[in-house]
Amino acid sequence: MVRKRIPLVTRPDQAYSFSLSQQNTTNPAQTRDRDEPASAAEARAPAQPSASIASEDQASRDDSNASIQVDVRVNALKHQEQGLVACGIAPRQVIRAALRKAVKRWGLSSTYVLPSSDGRTSQASWTVRTSVAVPAAIFDRLLADQDPLGVDSRWSLVRGQLEPLVWAEIDALLASFSDDSDDVS
Repeated sequence: MVRKRIPLVTRPDQAYSFSLSQQNTTNPAQTRDRDEPASAAEARAPAQPSASIASEDQASRDDSNASIQVDVRVNALKHQEQGLVACGIAPRQVIRAALRKAVKRWGLSSTYVLPSSDGRTSQASWTVRTSVAVPAAIFDRLLADQDPLGVDSRWSLVRGQLEPLVWAEIDALLASFSDDSDDVS
């Protein structure tokens, strides 16, 4: 027996969404209105094309502001490992704070930066994962220049730009922790 293949829906179809009726609600006030006269249905029909036109205008405006999500995995450098252990705060939390600060001041450039060959710490439990929104137009230019076949991950294309900022923030946080501990002593 052959199973029927279910098509994969990759994006919402707004024209189809607008054409669906709103009768599947459980509000008792709306259930009384199910048997509406034909004139009410005709009055509602002209509104549908304008809604689809509005959605097309919205989609064209969104293209200029479109963004792509990039999954980010960051770890500390080998030489930062001792400072992270000695600071008294969970190293993963320090790395997460550094990543948040770095992302706030980071802007994607269309030029590819080779990832640093500096040794990263071997503590896999310290790896921080998140996703970052980057402008689609800039990322597409970077992708076309550096990876025309599309075989590299998104993270590998932006890694060289973001990781040094995170490492600098880790160093700044460790320095502020050591300054705070010196002030307390």
